Amino acid sequence: MTRRVEVELRSARGRVVEEVDVSVVATDAAAVDMARRQAGISTAEFETGRVIA
Repeated sequence: MTRRVEVELRSARGRVVEEVDVSVVATDAAAVDMARRQAGISTAEFETGRVIA
């Protein structure tokens, strides 16, 4: 089972909102990491992220 979440990412590029499908048992931190990779934001550029929906 999966759920779709919206994740707000902040990086050197600015603010981005990404939608990702994650397992129902996935943590918010895992969703943020998946969204960061999907957006193509490197760990060096990444500042913060949070699940918003």
